[in-house]
Amino acid sequence: GMRSMSRDESFVEYALKMLLQVLVNFSLGLIVAFFVFVFGLWGIVKSYQPDPLTALMFFLSALCAGFAFVTTYLLLMYGAAAGGLYGMAKLAETNLRLQQGQGQQYRPVQGGGYGRQ
Repeated sequence: GMRSMSRDESFVEYALKMLLQVLVNFSLGLIVAFFVFVFGLWGIVKSYQPDPLTALMFFLSALCAGFAFVTTYLLLMYGAAAGGLYGMAKLAETNLRLQQGQGQQYRPVQGGGYGRQ
């Protein structure tokens, strides 16, 4: 089940652990569902009693399609998680820099443009 936040961990640690748990759960669920699909697919193909070449071609095509779906879904899910974490890290870095007063201010320079001072 879902775990609760302990007193010794920050919200960021808790959120990262929960994100990792969700990613692992989705990954394992999709992989198990793929294998169940493959074994069920062979039963469906055999029930139609096609000639061996047609059966093999259809089975391999459906197997590749299922594998492509699972792979694409997992890559998009992990990519979205990584992109979100990267964006949050950059936002935190910018906020920290502004809070510490290290943000460089832009002032007008001679010639009407803007430059770092």
